[in-house]
Amino acid sequence: MVHQKHAESSLWLRLWRPFFMLSIYQKSLLVLVSFLVGYILIGFHSYSFIKDLKQDLNLTYSDKEHLKDIITLLDTYIFHGAILVVLVMAFLSLTSFLCIRALVDFLDQMICSLKTLLDNTNLKHPCSHGTHIPVLTQDKIGEVASLVNGLTSHIHNISLFRRTIEADETVEEVYQRLAFVFKETLKLATFIIWEVQEKDDTILPVYTWPPELEHDTCTMGTSRACRARRTGEVVSSSGFPDICPVFPLSDIMTHSCVPMIVSGKVLGVVQFFTLFVNSEERENQLLKNQYLAGLYLAEALPVLHAKRLATNLHEMATKDALTGLANRRFLETNINPLLAGIKRRKTSMGVLMCDLDFFKQVNDEYGHDVGDEVLKTVAGIMQESVRASDIVIRYGGEEFLILLTDCEIQKATDVAEKIRAAVEAQLFRIENLSIRKTLSIGVSIYPVDGEGFWECVKHADIALYQAKNSGRNKVLRFESSMWEGDNY
Repeated sequence: MVHQKHAESSLWLRLWRPFFMLSIYQKSLLVLVSFLVGYILIGFHSYSFIKDLKQDLNLTYSDKEHLKDIITLLDTYIFHGAILVVLVMAFLSLTSFLCIRALVDFLDQMICSLKTLLDNTNLKHPCSHGTHIPVLTQDKIGEVASLVNGLTSHIHNISLFRRTIEADETVEEVYQRLAFVFKETLKLATFIIWEVQEKDDTILPVYTWPPELEHDTCTMGTSRACRARRTGEVVSSSGFPDICPVFPLSDIMTHSCVPMIVSGKVLGVVQFFTLFVNSEERENQLLKNQYLAGLYLAEALPVLHAKRLATNLHEMATKDALTGLANRRFLETNINPLLAGIKRRKTSMGVLMCDLDFFKQVNDEYGHDVGDEVLKTVAGIMQESVRASDIVIRYGGEEFLILLTDCEIQKATDVAEKIRAAVEAQLFRIENLSIRKTLSIGVSIYPVDGEGFWECVKHADIALYQAKNSGRNKVLRFESSMWEGDNY
């Protein structure tokens, strides 16, 4: 039965295909010609009828004058009928043309808008009205125009959003733009963007709105505690209040968690919050806004993933894998802006060259694993002993370079002594071993001890060499007498 119905439909379509292949104007002309042919046939029929009637009257009537009046009346009827047909056809032609013309203009605007939206760079003749189609009627045509306007507006906004975030430099900027869209465009005023941390598999909030919400929401020790992150599916408490055991506000709010998935990997979760919705209209609008939020997320995720990869690659290139400190590549890349700031503020910078004493013995006697643990512990001591604005660099195997920005001359030596004493007091407990190590440090001040930065690094190294030669486990400030010509 279904097959027969499909066959009949296909036959019907084949019969009408020539008509469908015509343009709108050709279809309109064909319809008007059909009307005209119909009127002409009716006219011929009426004319034939009146002609026969006149003949019958000529044979029947004896009163010629009265017959003449009747025939004149019939001729007048035929003439007026012909004029009426012409006027009706002219009116139909004009109104049909105006209607078809308006419809064609509407379709042209729709086609131009869609082409502009599809590729506004290669279109030779962009639309004069932009991508917005005027809605002039409240019928189906107006409804179609409104739907196309809504569609083109969403696609245009999403495309603009994608181009904007691609030009951003950091992941944080992308998160801020995404949050702006949620708040201002989609009116989703309460949400948290969570990010999965690969290094320890935790999940942390990277953007919360409003900010105080961060202290009242989910607490998760590991990312696997998040149902959306674990399953890769959208999780909603609407209809399932206790679906997420770590959500603490289930008695006053519903929440929807949307996983951010790229190449099958969950990068994070966006969690939207709403008060309990008791209106079908509000619920439908909320679902629509969350669907649009998913479209923006789909555009943002590849960009976020690419920027995170770029950040990871940059960190791998500029951070020491063992200690997590900056490496020499980081120093070479960032030293010029750092020096420019020192010169602009007219301050000085302490340069500390540090080296563990007899470190080779640790590797030889206990193995490189123990040596690695010692290096990581010393790196932690150094980081804790300086300010956040200072820079600790793993300069070589057991050699560290510390840059104390905006540091007074005497303060640099004090900080170096503090670090040396902390390392000396540290008991390194590794498996069943307990060992102690000492540190020698050479100090120079930029630009007091040299006009160039690398010259000051060399002077700090010279002071370190002197500290090694004079007994180790000490801090020495560079003096010009330490460098005797070509002996260094």
